[in-house]
Amino acid sequence: LPAVKPQLDDVGCPREQNWTEGQEETLRCQARGNPRPLVSCARDGLSFPAGIPHPITRGHAGTYRCRATNVLGAAERDVTVRVHCEQGRPWGGRQGCCWPGGLRGVW
Repeated sequence: LPAVKPQLDDVGCPREQNWTEGQEETLRCQARGNPRPLVSCARDGLSFPAGIPHPITRGHAGTYRCRATNVLGAAERDVTVRVHCEQGRPWGGRQGCCWPGGLRGVW
């Protein structure tokens, strides 16, 4: 196979991802390239591994910077994560994180 520098696209690393509070979610970010690129993601300077499930709170909402590297170069992409609240789930000692009337919150 020919050598190819890393590429991040909407198929492997969608720019917008929607997660649900209280669920296990995975930051989806896979890169294409040869040799296979290593992908690392972070938010506010803190590493957040892609491809590994995490229990989600509204604090996970935000923009993550993902970087794919191999010997031929690098590619970067910002990924925006929105966290949706599930009605009736306890959060922070309250009876759910949804607004009155059953509306779901998005952070």
